Amino acid sequence: MRHSIKALCIAGLLSAASLAMAAPGNGPGPEGMPKGDVTRAEFMKHMDERFNMMDTNKDGVISEAERKAAHEKMREMRDQRRGERASMPRPCAK
Repeated sequence: MRHSIKALCIAGLLSAASLAMAAPGNGPGPEGMPKGDVTRAEFMKHMDERFNMMDTNKDGVISEAERKAAHEKMREMRDQRRGERASMPRPCAK
């Protein structure tokens, strides 16, 4: 139980950090969060979706194995995005 709460708190802090870096405006931002101001309801909806994504056996608890699997999946997605950006042509300096 302590690990589940800890994992949820860490996920919340990571989402809050991404919100702090989000540019103002409308539309989806990083990790599916809206850009600009976010209501508590929007934030909690995002956290519920994140929890449900991590709780693969749907028992209402994020086990250590589920947490590690979700972390690895996020790492793979990040590495894939980095690879895609690296292959994009860079703009010429003026």
